[in-house]
Amino acid sequence: MSPRDALWWMTFLVVGIWMQLLLPGIDALVIGLIIALQEGRLTRLLWLLPTIILLQEGMGTLAFGSTLLWYGATIALFYMGRWLFEVENFVFVFLLSACLGLVHYLISDMMASLQNLELPLRQLMDESILQALFIPPTWRAALERRRRFVPDAHPL
Repeated sequence: MSPRDALWWMTFLVVGIWMQLLLPGIDALVIGLIIALQEGRLTRLLWLLPTIILLQEGMGTLAFGSTLLWYGATIALFYMGRWLFEVENFVFVFLLSACLGLVHYLISDMMASLQNLELPLRQLMDESILQALFIPPTWRAALERRRRFVPDAHPL
């Protein structure tokens, strides 16, 4: 990994955490996972995935495991969708984000019920819709910034 690449990822993590502070209930770090999956570098996934899981589990309020389910579903949906679409296609990312919005709702509701927490369903639905709407433009912006800052790190 080049120093520019490492600096981009560190900046991404800091900005992602800051965005989650501004937009509670939204996972901004999933954008990094999608970009890493698009690049197809196993070594990148081997350090990024545990990093964002630990960050999310530390920042979250649900029991341990919801982040594992969330990122596991993201990876599974990514690999299922790439059979049908080009992974850099905006339509692919839009459909992936719509599915992730639904997954966000289901996982949050399931994990809250396991902990006997009462989540307002309207608020959970709003967060899930916001998560689905948040991913495509944020992904596009992060990808463009990455291409400018680290020109040799193009996704597939």
